Amino acid sequence: MNTTMSDAGSFLLEHGIRPSYQRLRIWGYLAATKEHPSVETIYRSLAPDIPTLSRTTVYNSLSLFIEKGIVQPILIEETETRYDADTSQHGHFRCRVCGRVYDFPLARGDASGGLAPRLPAGFRAELVQLCCQGVCASCAKQA
Repeated sequence: MNTTMSDAGSFLLEHGIRPSYQRLRIWGYLAATKEHPSVETIYRSLAPDIPTLSRTTVYNSLSLFIEKGIVQPILIEETETRYDADTSQHGHFRCRVCGRVYDFPLARGDASGGLAPRLPAGFRAELVQLCCQGVCASCAKQA
């Protein structure tokens, strides 16, 4: 997803987010990658160009993006959260060999068109994720 700074600014404003330079760059980084980066990955990638950037700013921006529904956290590892700008319902597969996280489509078996957990009466799911771990095709070929 390639976006210009003005497109990104408009997008953030449409979602109730003040488009500071740092937020624009963090959003632009997320929107342009399929790598599902961590806070540390985003920070290390952007810090050389933004000397005033801190890990706290990255974390706080991501928290705001999650709150506004434009980013989803991926809880596929015990020690680290990854982030995805694709908020459509899809699954994630983490390769235990190379560590990459891949998107995959979900089977659409219910009327709502997505995952539909059977929750007790009165419960409402706000985040439903399907995460798998194993070996990706590339690593399996090398084994």
